[in-house]
Amino acid sequence: MTKLARHNRILEIAAQEGGVSVTELARTMGTSLMTIRRDLEELTRAGKIRRTHGGAIPAEPDVARFQFSRKQHICSAQKRAIAREVAKMVRPGTAVSLDTGTTTLAVARELCGIEGLTVLTSSLPVASVLHKNSSCDLVLLGGSARRNSPDLVGPLTEDNLKRFRVNLAIMGADAVTREGTFANDTGVARISRAMAENAGRIVVVADSSKFGRTAFARCLRLDEIDHLVTDDGCSPAAEVWLRQAVKEVTLVRSAKLGSKDAAAEDEVEAGAAPEGQAGAAAAAGGEGGYAL
Repeated sequence: MTKLARHNRILEIAAQEGGVSVTELARTMGTSLMTIRRDLEELTRAGKIRRTHGGAIPAEPDVARFQFSRKQHICSAQKRAIAREVAKMVRPGTAVSLDTGTTTLAVARELCGIEGLTVLTSSLPVASVLHKNSSCDLVLLGGSARRNSPDLVGPLTEDNLKRFRVNLAIMGADAVTREGTFANDTGVARISRAMAENAGRIVVVADSSKFGRTAFARCLRLDEIDHLVTDDGCSPAAEVWLRQAVKEVTLVRSAKLGSKDAAAEDEVEAGAAPEGQAGAAAAAGGEGGYAL
């Protein structure tokens, strides 16, 4: 592939996905990490992209952007594998709700090829992915945009959810413990709860890095979940208590790359500063973004 072809492909992927990863680009194009870094630097100097930790985002000043955290690129292979598995559960003509998060965003991408869907969401990135899909009837819930996060919350969002009934609610989580699924934000937890109450079936998508974590607000008890889909990085101990409480659990096969390894790889790819300087780098705009 010529340099011009690589540059065009990088810009195309950045526009479609809202951001690109050095590692993923190298795999996709079959070239070295150093070549991709040089390509990104050239595109940055040309004003076509902006560099981030481990990748880049589009640089068009007239496009509204919402910043996702670096977890967008953590466990990305696992999230894609989970998303592909969940998409198999969705039949044409189904009404689906999707909450916020990078794993549900991966699910949204996999749903694009399914005909006749009605999708209800509080996530602006999910809406961005689906609104160009002519086979999907998209319903974006109203509400207040969370500060520093691309999703809608609040009383208006919760009230709007009561007006709908879906076949399937697909929801992420910031943490999963024996007590249930949790979110870091109370507003997100309330939206997830409202989605679950208005769904015929509840599917939770969470990569294995979410187990063993803690978060502030509980969304669901484990026994309320119909199906939980995670990856084969889930520990045997966690798998035991999941299967004891959740009606159905699926572990998908994925690349053997844990969240810590992926985070470290992103920093190496970007030539990131040592840990003590990471906060300054992030404050300078080192996070992925999505175009609407």
